[in-house]
Amino acid sequence: MLLCAVLLLPSGAGAQTAVDAATAAFNDDVHAAAGIACSACHRSAAAGIYAAPARTAIAPLCATCHGDAAFMRQFDPQVRVDQFLQYQTSGHGKRMSAGDGRVATCSDCHGSHGVKRVRDARSPVAPLNAAATCGRCHGDAARMAPFLRQATAPGEWSASVHAAALVKRGDTSAPTCVSCHGSHGAAPPGVASVVNVCAQCHLREAELFRASPKRDIFEAIGQAECLACHGNHRIESPMDAWVGVQEGAVCTQCHDASGDSGAAIADIRQRLDGLQTALSAADLVLTRAEHAGMLVEDGRLALQTAREHQVQSRALVHAFATAPFATTAAEGLTAARRAHEAGDAAMRELQFRRQGLGIATLLILAFLVTLGVKIRRLPPG
Repeated sequence: MLLCAVLLLPSGAGAQTAVDAATAAFNDDVHAAAGIACSACHRSAAAGIYAAPARTAIAPLCATCHGDAAFMRQFDPQVRVDQFLQYQTSGHGKRMSAGDGRVATCSDCHGSHGVKRVRDARSPVAPLNAAATCGRCHGDAARMAPFLRQATAPGEWSASVHAAALVKRGDTSAPTCVSCHGSHGAAPPGVASVVNVCAQCHLREAELFRASPKRDIFEAIGQAECLACHGNHRIESPMDAWVGVQEGAVCTQCHDASGDSGAAIADIRQRLDGLQTALSAADLVLTRAEHAGMLVEDGRLALQTAREHQVQSRALVHAFATAPFATTAAEGLTAARRAHEAGDAAMRELQFRRQGLGIATLLILAFLVTLGVKIRRLPPG
């Protein structure tokens, strides 16, 4: 059913093209599927002539339906009806309420005539598309300049470990813009709430930080917790090299090699490096043994245990103390050594087998030579 009539647009071929495009898009719109007609949004005194609503009126217009629980229950009983209330608390909503039509409103993010359900992969606010949708504005330097904001956030996020998980590996649980900033109530998390945002995924690290002495220190100086070491948009995969008092280490933003803190940092880094070295050495000898055809299941199990302790050790860095980090790292080192010993034992067994095979080969050759000589000495018969 064609629900859209004529839009109030400038006359000419361009206007007709716009009407045709809007009509085609609306035919695949969630509202069209629900039987909502053009007149629900494009209200005009002239019959069949539909005017576009002013930008400042779009969000309140959408809220006439999306803020009505009884009405929305007809289509989806679980749908939220507080989006407009959230929008009014956001930076976008506050400016729009003040008459600033330059900021985002509903149609900028969801579209207008081709609106899809959020869970539809074609929706501009679906997980794989949300960052690009936000980036249309927040990655545009000219658009951001009047608001005294940098346009670097989308590009930085695109180079992050979060973007790699979402875009390259298709992990739709990976954070995108709305995961940290919210959607309708979009706002940067405050200094005191950053750890709560990160804790949605990184709960173990957040709990360690909350129990650490750093929490009170960061609160006293107004430091945004996780951001101090990890940054915000360009989140990189953490490395052991971040820990330390040498040039380039993250800890040097606040610490140097002097005092108890410097000694503790150096000790943690030394243990991290020692564990990684032991893991690499054990993996190397086990791989050599496997390639030679030896069975090293016990060694691989020990190596897996060591790697699990390495992961736990790296997480325990967020406790900002040598204990219980040192205990876990020591357990990982012990497991890595067991793995290495298993590999060494396999290589010794291999060497023993090779020596035995060599001796057996020599004995067989000697027997064959002796047999050949005796055969030649037999009288012709």
